[in-house]
Amino acid sequence: MNIALIIYLAFLIAIAVRSAWRVKDIPDFFVARKGASAKAVAGSLVATILGGSAVIGAVDSGAKLGGAASWFMLVGALGLFALIPIAGRAYEHGKYSLPDLVENLYGKGPRLVATIVIPVAWTGIVAAQIIAAAKLLMTFTSMPYTTAAIVSAVVFTGYTLAGGQLSILRTDFLQACLIIVGLLLLAGFAKFGGGELGSMLASATTSVAPKFPFNANFTPLDLFLLILTYGTTYTAGPDIYSRMFCAKDAATAKKAIGMAACVLIPVAFVIGFLAVYGVNFAHVQGARITAIADAVLPSALLPVFALALLSVVLSSADTTLLSSSIIINGLCRKPSLFQARIIILLNGIVALLLALVFTDIIGTLLLALAVYAGAFTVPILWGLLGFKAKPKFVGTAIVAGGILALAGKLCPALPGSLGQHTGDILMIAAFVVNGVILVLGRRPRVN
Repeated sequence: MNIALIIYLAFLIAIAVRSAWRVKDIPDFFVARKGASAKAVAGSLVATILGGSAVIGAVDSGAKLGGAASWFMLVGALGLFALIPIAGRAYEHGKYSLPDLVENLYGKGPRLVATIVIPVAWTGIVAAQIIAAAKLLMTFTSMPYTTAAIVSAVVFTGYTLAGGQLSILRTDFLQACLIIVGLLLLAGFAKFGGGELGSMLASATTSVAPKFPFNANFTPLDLFLLILTYGTTYTAGPDIYSRMFCAKDAATAKKAIGMAACVLIPVAFVIGFLAVYGVNFAHVQGARITAIADAVLPSALLPVFALALLSVVLSSADTTLLSSSIIINGLCRKPSLFQARIIILLNGIVALLLALVFTDIIGTLLLALAVYAGAFTVPILWGLLGFKAKPKFVGTAIVAGGILALAGKLCPALPGSLGQHTGDILMIAAFVVNGVILVLGRRPRVN
């Protein structure tokens, strides 16, 4: 097992070194020369989306959500399909990152707000991915947590720092393939090759696990809120846009988005099946998906599955790290490759320090995504649909929406039937208030 992991991590570093020789300037480093094919962009999108929260977190949620865990990826696919009609305009207005697009739509003031807010949230997401990678390494090796966290951070920070977007596009396609193969292997052995234990669990979970599409723990209101706070990040999220800006043209970007969305749909149901299958694994330490693997996979395939799980985390970590660093680098008047690499290094160190202090994965991810969605989804979609607003109103809308979304995630339930939905009401209010402020500050529509 250790040998397989060492070979895999060394292979990722080798890809980065090879890519580093081809990086000549900022466009190479940030957007891979804007020359990526639809296959490369789609592979990077799939690898980025199938991160720790999507796979590990969704399977862990099986005891509560059951088959409804499939909605995480189905909502993601829905968000990508919604992006396709406006992808051409987004590609036209974007350069390296989401704040570039915000500036082209609204001016420098809103860009500054985006440049400050997004990296804060995204550094937390990078830290969450380091935590997940460290826990996986602990599961499959004898590494203590601190060592595993440092190894994980050094590897993905190293290959991101060396080759930038060129490294990520190459490693992401490999990681996407590993993730999908690993999930299919696990689901296949759980369904057909799990032996006596597999048959017992399959029959037991059929009657015990909550059902798809809705159940007592996942109602239509929950689906609406998931679309609002999670699905919209696939339509207007910085990681999605950083992938899209690498495509050689708008048509290629649209094709890649459609390909990625189509891949997510069957993967969603595989994840839902595994979430249901894992319900009867009691007192699991670590990720539930690893308990399933230990129960049903032949020992010879465990290294392959370990690499797939590590790819789940690394593929999101590298993208979020680069996205955050590109945005911070935008504050420099004349960005250079040296500055970009220093920012990535510092960003990776801060994320590692956070990962060594905090250990909650899913809560951190969902909190950051919800705040981002409440702050930025409406302004970005408003601008891409051809509407305009005064910069001061856009900045106010971003701040107000973000604060309300944060309050919605942190506010405890209040007494009474309506009070139980206080957080939900605040989350919905974030989008409503955001939109109202933009309407009040609107300018004539641009056709």
